[in-house]
Amino acid sequence: MKKYIEIFIVGILILAFLYFIVNWTFEGIIHSKKEIMVPKIEGKSLQDAVEILSLAGLGIMKESEEFNSKLPPETVIRQSPQAGMTVREGKIIKVVLSKGSELVFVPDLKGKPLKVAELEIRKRQLQTGKIDQIYSLRFDKDIVIKQNPAPETVVEKNTSIDLAISLGNPPEGIILMPDFKGKKLSEVNRWAQNNKLNIQIVESKQESSSEEIVIAQEPEPDTVLTFDTNIIITVPRSSYLPSETAEKKPQTIFHYEVPQGSKETKIRIVLIDSKGEQEIFSGINMPGSKIDVPYTKEGKAKVRIFSNDILIEERELQ
Repeated sequence: MKKYIEIFIVGILILAFLYFIVNWTFEGIIHSKKEIMVPKIEGKSLQDAVEILSLAGLGIMKESEEFNSKLPPETVIRQSPQAGMTVREGKIIKVVLSKGSELVFVPDLKGKPLKVAELEIRKRQLQTGKIDQIYSLRFDKDIVIKQNPAPETVVEKNTSIDLAISLGNPPEGIILMPDFKGKKLSEVNRWAQNNKLNIQIVESKQESSSEEIVIAQEPEPDTVLTFDTNIIITVPRSSYLPSETAEKKPQTIFHYEVPQGSKETKIRIVLIDSKGEQEIFSGINMPGSKIDVPYTKEGKAKVRIFSNDILIEERELQ
């Protein structure tokens, strides 16, 4: 019995000695590692963060991911331990990464076939919303005419995009408003007469000596019209009706011929009279082209002609 007790005591002593040796060894290993200040990796890409920590003798572990509207995907949002703290070499730095923004831009779908538009919507992680079908003079059948929200609007993912697609030309008996912007006023008048519609011509503050060109219209193109629809066509002031001042005073034509040359030239013509300075013409003109500008002067007057914003001529007006 005494022998067994002696063996047990010796065993206990051996185990205690081994525990001391192992503990002393690990303590030595741990304390032999350098102390390192944690670098800042927040706002860095995951690749850059790995390189920075590796050079510092630290490791990295992804803890989680979050949506973040300000940081691209795979960018470090937070780190633990935080930057500036002191840790032992080999310490693992836990990070939270960005999943990117939940906001996206709405694509421009106007003029695209419906199937293509729906594919674009899915690519942007959006949804196709309500689809209206309307007749159109401008777009072929199944082509997107309108969308809501508008192109390049910033919206959240999975937002519904409502579309209006074309049914093509309307059947007989339905009159649609054409797109007259940039067209001659004479074309509008012929269309109105053929369809027995009344139009109202209004002048803008903009002045022009060019042909009677439409610069705005109401209602917008492809609107269904009735005989009661109020159709308003806007043209530059001097291209359709004379202004009140012009009705009271006779207008004179100022003639100018652009000098010959090899390039287009920006020509500005400025009238100076007792009322002050007034630009009566501005435009890009080809060499040798002729410019006829109607004007009304008050008292003694002169005209200054600028080529590419350089004064090249001044004429007294009789």
